[in-house]
Amino acid sequence: MSVCAELYKNAKDEKKKFKMLTISLRQNLLTILLCTFAACLVLFSKTNLVAAKNGLTLWATAVVPSLFPFFVATELLSYTNVVSSLGRIFSKMMRPVFGVPGEAAFAFLMGLISGYPVGAKITTQFIEQGICTKEEGERMLAFTNNSGPLFIIGTVGITLFGNSTIGILLLVTHILAGITVGVVLNLFSKKKVKPHCPRAPNGRPHIRPDI
Repeated sequence: MSVCAELYKNAKDEKKKFKMLTISLRQNLLTILLCTFAACLVLFSKTNLVAAKNGLTLWATAVVPSLFPFFVATELLSYTNVVSSLGRIFSKMMRPVFGVPGEAAFAFLMGLISGYPVGAKITTQFIEQGICTKEEGERMLAFTNNSGPLFIIGTVGITLFGNSTIGILLLVTHILAGITVGVVLNLFSKKKVKPHCPRAPNGRPHIRPDI
C-alpha cells in the first residue's frame, strides 16, 4: 500500500513540476523569442545588412513616392468643401446601396486612386468628425480601403505577369469585389442607422450645446 502511495505522490510531483515548467515557458516565451532573434541577427549579420538595405531602398524609392503625395492631397482636400459637395451629390446613391452617408464617395474615390491605406485613414477621420457612425465606418472599410492602380497594374500586372491587360483585369475584379462586399454588408446589417447631426457648410458637424 505504501509503495502505491509513493508512486502516486511521485507522479503528482512530476505533474506539478511539468505544469510549473509550462507556465514558466509561457511567461518567458517572448523573451526567448527576442533573444533568439537577436542571436540570429548577430550570426547572419552580413545577410541581414543586405536585406535591410534593400528594404529601405524599396521603401524610399517606391512606397514613399507613391503614397506621400496622396496623403498630403487628401489631408488638404479634407479642409475644403469637396467632401461636403460629394456628400450632397452621392447621398442618394451611397445611402440606399451601401447604407453610408454620401461623404463616403470621397473615401471611395481617394482609396481607388491612392491605394492602401488612404481609404482607411479617411474613414477614421469621418468617424472622429461625426460624419458617420462607427458601424457605418466599419462597412465603409469594406469598399473604400482598396489597392491602388499603380500597384495592381504596374507591380502585379506588368512586373510579375508581364501583361498590363492582366493588371487591368485584376484591378476591375478588385474594385467589384469591394463593392460587392459593401452591398452585402449593408443588406445583412442588423443595426439601424443612427441619425446624423446637421453639418456645417464645410462638412463638419454642428455641435449643439446641452441645455
